[in-house]
Amino acid sequence: MRPATGGQSQTAAAENIDAVVRLEKRDEEMLAVHHRVFHWVGWFVGTIQFISVQCALVFCWIAFNLNFKQNAFDEYPFPLLATILALEAVLLTSCVLIRQSTIDRTLERRDHLELQISLLAEREATRSLRILQRIAKRLDVEDDEDCTPDELARETSVDEIARDLREREKTEKLNEEGDGSEAARST
Repeated sequence: MRPATGGQSQTAAAENIDAVVRLEKRDEEMLAVHHRVFHWVGWFVGTIQFISVQCALVFCWIAFNLNFKQNAFDEYPFPLLATILALEAVLLTSCVLIRQSTIDRTLERRDHLELQISLLAEREATRSLRILQRIAKRLDVEDDEDCTPDELARETSVDEIARDLREREKTEKLNEEGDGSEAARST
């Protein structure tokens, strides 16, 4: 068995990147047309080009209505412009939120996939440690480390880790609330 060369690992990394890109592209293609439009608008609103276009249009609106008073369609203080900009703000905010929601769903799926891969990697590492322990035992090789031999090689319980995490979060929250109430009492 030959060791993996740098080129092989780069190829594997490129294949993994391509797989993720394909998954995300497929998810994007599954979006309805109106969602894709909202997604694009939400993206465009966050660019310098949008700000430039927006400023130019508002400047032209004001300049036209101030310089051509006989043809002005929105006299100072520009109530029509204010109404249009307020409506635009509401609609653009909705587009940005729709885009953000789509991105959040994609990130949640990616996080779930990453969790599954991490759990599989942990299981493989545990299995490898068990095999190495059996080999070491058969070859009569001693482990001089502080931990017991089975400590690292036992299966990790996701439920146990989740319970620990919840308990630590509760404890931390209670500590923060306790610190806040003590600070309020001392003032």
